[in-house]
Amino acid sequence: MMEKYYEEALRLHRTHPVVDTHLDLAAEIYYRRRNGEREVIRRHYLEPLKKAGVCLVVSSVFIENEDLPARGLELTLLQIAALYEDLESVKEEVRLVRSKSEILKVIEEGKIGILLYMEGLDVLTWDVSMLKCFYEMGVRGASLTWSRRNYLGEGSCKASEHRQIHGGLSQLGKETVRELEALHMFVDVSHLNDDGFADLAGIASKPFIASHSNARTIHDNYRNLTDDQIRKLADKGGIMGMNACSEIVGDTPGLAGISKMCDHIEYIIRLVGPEHVGIGLDLCDAYYAAKAKKELPAQRDDCLKDHSELILLTAELLRRGIREEDIVKILGGNFLRYFCSVLD
Repeated sequence: MMEKYYEEALRLHRTHPVVDTHLDLAAEIYYRRRNGEREVIRRHYLEPLKKAGVCLVVSSVFIENEDLPARGLELTLLQIAALYEDLESVKEEVRLVRSKSEILKVIEEGKIGILLYMEGLDVLTWDVSMLKCFYEMGVRGASLTWSRRNYLGEGSCKASEHRQIHGGLSQLGKETVRELEALHMFVDVSHLNDDGFADLAGIASKPFIASHSNARTIHDNYRNLTDDQIRKLADKGGIMGMNACSEIVGDTPGLAGISKMCDHIEYIIRLVGPEHVGIGLDLCDAYYAAKAKKELPAQRDDCLKDHSELILLTAELLRRGIREEDIVKILGGNFLRYFCSVLD
């Protein structure tokens, strides 16, 4: 029976655009190139992305705690440079996109677009004017924090922790939200704490997203959003990208994890409708392996081994009776609509 659903899922992936709104691609490329690898996208990502019909990947620039504050800006620039250099090796198939027109062009041509964003704005320190510099480098969005405090606000706890961290956005954080909106850059609330979320939702004049967060009711993790937060995000026209990290999903890797991901999706559909759900996998195993200079571990943290297993997720949604038109929205339609409305 599942074979029938898999074939139907494969058809949807071949005929409709798929979007992943969170992958630590720039950071992984930087580490792999530092370790002597080249053509990282071609060797590690191109075939799985093509099999799943992925047309747009949102690549984060992510700086580890150990590199802040001293090397934060340097590594930000090095990661962006590494991504640019690696894209040269796949320029006929993958390209950086910076605007609505460039996103629509890669879809029309059957290519894959990479949209660049900052996962945490620690490197701004106290100077919001630097956002313009990052914009000129191709960065088109940002989350204010990762799971740590910076000058803008408080991050949520890490996925492995279970504790509430209090404290809202600073005045600089609120100014940064306004500047991101003025630059037509998207704002991401994943990794922001609950008080910060409330502040951001109160001042945002445009839709914002949670690029890689799930439902806290389904799995009680502070990286996930509460029902009230999900409603506020939806009321603003925002979208949640479903995370595939087992600690955030709340299940073990493999098929059980895929089933649990579908639990999150079904719950959010019932709560606010299918227009506010998307995919933001946050596949981390390959990043951690690259950073540690080792092969992928046998015991993985990701619920999917790579992007090609998104087809299994779609098959499970079909098995559960989710309508095809809603699955098409979840796979990519919702986020494409969002990015085309926010970006210049």
